[in-house]
Amino acid sequence: MSDNTQLRRSDMSVGGARTFECDVDATWIDINDHMNAQYYGIVVYRAHAAFTGVLGLGDEYVRKTRCGKVVVQTAMAYEREVRRGARLAVDSWLLGVDAKRLHFFHEVRNLGDQTRVAASEQLDLHIDLETRRTTPIPADLRTRLQRFAAEQGAVGRPEGVGRTIILPRTWPAEPMTTEKTAK
Repeated sequence: MSDNTQLRRSDMSVGGARTFECDVDATWIDINDHMNAQYYGIVVYRAHAAFTGVLGLGDEYVRKTRCGKVVVQTAMAYEREVRRGARLAVDSWLLGVDAKRLHFFHEVRNLGDQTRVAASEQLDLHIDLETRRTTPIPADLRTRLQRFAAEQGAVGRPEGVGRTIILPRTWPAEPMTTEKTAK
């Protein structure tokens, strides 16, 4: 697998920052002859780690401050299958930042046909690694991150932010009944 981690505007009309590119590894292909769902998560994780570093919250920040961040909520939408030999790219957004929380969105695209194949939204908490509790993001860093998020947001938000899982209107399901047939 080859990767190319870089931060650049992938398309100024959508505002995402290109955070990761990779070729689909042959071992990621399952019995259905497409990329297994677990590998979408790995691709997004790698993009998220790269984005974190570029934003100034990576390994150096952790070593220096003994603070980091943890994912506390994530939602992945699988929109299209990925087949053997595809090349993927992830475009990432920092949607918002407050005292202790960071809101991210990642789009996975097939570079062959430029379609979005998956989207992942997540919420991270800033934590003190000594106490294992949330702690405020330093004010200067928070201001810089908020500025970056505003800049990305001014160009446009990605489709699907805030999407949730909703069952059809029949929920809650009506109990199944057994009818006796007349003989």
